[in-house]
Amino acid sequence: MLALGFGALLIITSCKTTKDASANLSIDYLTATAWELTEINGKAVSTADFGNGAPTATFTAEHKINGKGGCNGYGGAWNLNDEGGMNISEVMSTKMWCENAKGENDYFKALAEVTTAKVEKDKLTLMKGVNAVLVFKPAAAK
Repeated sequence: MLALGFGALLIITSCKTTKDASANLSIDYLTATAWELTEINGKAVSTADFGNGAPTATFTAEHKINGKGGCNGYGGAWNLNDEGGMNISEVMSTKMWCENAKGENDYFKALAEVTTAKVEKDKLTLMKGVNAVLVFKPAAAK
């Protein structure tokens, strides 16, 4: 009986350690990568809808987010909890006019709706509940 209890304790401890290590790797990857939008609300991004190219996002270790919305630069704050819940807040942007930037408003609206994040190798999915609203890939190095 004692051996069975020790075995169960070892499994529970191992699972917790693996989860914590995985969460840390995800946050490290999130903050070490510049991201470029590939999908918005289930549709592939057309750079023609964003004036100056696809929107980008960079998440810093200091819990700041910044990038371009396709036309205007923006910045704000982010928070990620252990269960994958994410909050993006205090987003402000420049207000330049750009031709063909109709997708930028949709991008900023989707950012405000994010409640969950999933970080994978070569893919960042920001979701509202269980629905993907923004999907990113690592941005090409410039």
